[in-house]
Amino acid sequence: MLFSSIKLKNLEIKNRLVMAPMCMFTAEEDGEAGEWHQIHYATRAAGGVGLIVQEATGVEARGRISPDDLGIWEDSQINGLKKIVDVCKSYGTAMGIQLAHAGRKCEVESEKIIAPSPVAFSGEYPVPGEMTKEDIKEVIKAFKDAAERCVKIGYDLIEIHGAHGYLINQFLSPLTNKREDEYGGSVENRARFLREIIHETR
Repeated sequence: MLFSSIKLKNLEIKNRLVMAPMCMFTAEEDGEAGEWHQIHYATRAAGGVGLIVQEATGVEARGRISPDDLGIWEDSQINGLKKIVDVCKSYGTAMGIQLAHAGRKCEVESEKIIAPSPVAFSGEYPVPGEMTKEDIKEVIKAFKDAAERCVKIGYDLIEIHGAHGYLINQFLSPLTNKREDEYGGSVENRARFLREIIHETR
């Protein structure tokens, strides 16, 4: 079964070998993909992987985990990502991407970090700014805009990163979400941010 094809909705994948998203921390400081990424991903595609899910790719500059993360927050980043997708698909590999926002776990010193509540990740991280309603709208739109770029680039699927203590996870957890508005409190309220991101991304 491992080498048999599988269909997910309208996407046909040639086998069940999937390369999970793994941060490689080798992007340019502007979040752009370079030749290293083309070789890294193309090698796996040439090796026969059926589906590659590209590493966590920031939807905002302040949404990166590190200064060396890939980004998809502006059109200038499209060309480098498209080169990765085109070469991998030429080997018959389906291409996915993991859209991400680090929130309070952003380690980019030049960025002002944000989170649902002003709770630092640890003593080594600054206290994040509590997101305003406008901040929330901006981040949701950033996911939507990133998804539109994904379509232009030619990705076959989008994975929204909602785990590992990053921004969406920060909204979901009562440990990091102390809000008293419609984005905090009950489980339904804490999940509102994720639901709105999914809606706009679709």
